[in-house]
Amino acid sequence: MNKSEIIREILRSLREDFESRLRVSKTTREQGNNSESRAEGKYDTLSIEENYLADGLAKQAESAAQAIAIIEKMPLRAFTDNEPIDFGALVEIQFAQAREWFFLAPVAGGTEVTFEGSPVTVITHESPLGRQLLGSRTGQRIASPSAKILRIV
Repeated sequence: MNKSEIIREILRSLREDFESRLRVSKTTREQGNNSESRAEGKYDTLSIEENYLADGLAKQAESAAQAIAIIEKMPLRAFTDNEPIDFGALVEIQFAQAREWFFLAPVAGGTEVTFEGSPVTVITHESPLGRQLLGSRTGQRIASPSAKILRIV
């Protein structure tokens, strides 16, 4: 697995997410401030709801932008089998029925990309799996879900 290419794919995915949320936020804001959305009575809240939605989408876009900045600044380092897992590690795990790849990062948990036909999921140290992986080494087992760490890149 080429970690630098995977990071590029993660950044591409985050940029697409940012642009999409920002675009939808702007469109929603325009609709909320459109003369056709103005309240026609005290129970007509369409304009207010659209503006709340636009605010939420703008916050999500800002979170994506922050994640991009953090991942871009992460040092790209190679891990050896003897080193403990830390941020920036690409980890292959053997579960009961499948092998899966995970990239440990401080942000962007849940982001999924495909590289050379294999899915790679970003996890953070705040996730249950991320907490178990942080500090672990190749060959160790994790308890929940039951799995074995095969490789750290």
